[in-house]
Amino acid sequence: MANTTPKIIDPKAAASARVAGAKASAFSAAAALKARLQSMLTGARDVLGVDIGSHSIKVASIKNEGGQYHLQTSGLLPLDINPEAPPEQKRQQAVNVLRGFLIQKGVQTKEAATAISGNSVIVRYVKFPKLTKEELRATLATEAEPFIPFDIKDVQLSFHILGDLIEEGQKKMETVLVAAKKDAIQARVDILEAAGLKPTIIDVDSFALEGVHERLHGAAEEGGAALYLNIGHSVTNLSIIEGGVTRVVRDVFIAGMSFTKAVMKTLQLDAAKGEQAKKANGLIIDVEEKEKALEEGKRDALGASQAIAAVVRDLVAEVHRSVDFYLSQGPDRSIGRIVLSGGSARLRNLDRHLSAELKVPVEILNPLGFIHGPSAAPETLPALAVAVGLALRHNKDWK
Repeated sequence: MANTTPKIIDPKAAASARVAGAKASAFSAAAALKARLQSMLTGARDVLGVDIGSHSIKVASIKNEGGQYHLQTSGLLPLDINPEAPPEQKRQQAVNVLRGFLIQKGVQTKEAATAISGNSVIVRYVKFPKLTKEELRATLATEAEPFIPFDIKDVQLSFHILGDLIEEGQKKMETVLVAAKKDAIQARVDILEAAGLKPTIIDVDSFALEGVHERLHGAAEEGGAALYLNIGHSVTNLSIIEGGVTRVVRDVFIAGMSFTKAVMKTLQLDAAKGEQAKKANGLIIDVEEKEKALEEGKRDALGASQAIAAVVRDLVAEVHRSVDFYLSQGPDRSIGRIVLSGGSARLRNLDRHLSAELKVPVEILNPLGFIHGPSAAPETLPALAVAVGLALRHNKDWK
């Protein structure tokens, strides 16, 4: 296994509050200077956004031509992986699927941006004593250690200073702190490199979504903050974006597979049939529809709906926890809408059910709503959200 050091962990994507991250140790001062000069002469190079999930790989490439964005390529690549397969076998299938897509589509871009989430990454909003960026960078491991539940030697750290404040008469700075396990980063890097790509940016799923939000709405959106639920196969990325800046980040382990397992248990089905029943039935929320299902003897449809609804209740409880925390941070804060993305965002009636439960408008994200010209297939759009956010990044961001 190659011992490659990724170039950056970048915890922000919005232009107004972009978390540029720290230069990785593998970059010497001379290399950094060379990169700056190259960027000044040739401009920022585009990157291929590659979102590597446990159930599929999502890919997006976007070109900015005179201020208009065009989709160069996109793909939703299923990974038919046995959950019991050894890690090396899972890795090799991901490599084969990604490499095959790149060859089939004739993708020329070699630089790639990817992202991580889940148990291997920690995001903290902390208040440090007032320091310069250089001072914080030099002392980051010491300053960050009290906030990180991992061994500090096993993680790569990055930060972004949101702003200064006075607390108890002392000058401090509000800082976004990100720590990601090096082995998790290396796993992403290994897949990309084996597929023939050069990993140049490593982001966090929730912060990649911030780039999409900015492109669709800008930083001056009114009517309260937007709460994003990026519902993947095994994890849901929950984030709250206020004024273009992500203020809350949590990963919740209630996601697409949770719905499937509930249906499997209720209807006594195997994994494949449970997944099929989940997608075919979704949630039945109208009284008339429930009565019709009863009259027609569609007990499986009702059973699937009840199983999914029970899991949704758990997800709603987690949303309430995060919203309550966000609202406690200031008297003028509110949630104006909820945005669903990820592979499970299109689960039948999930948006309507969440809106009724949370008393907030809920919409399904079209991450390519800002694109000029052809887009991707409508059924794949929500799942492409993180990949699109990554594709909006540029190689100059690491500076």
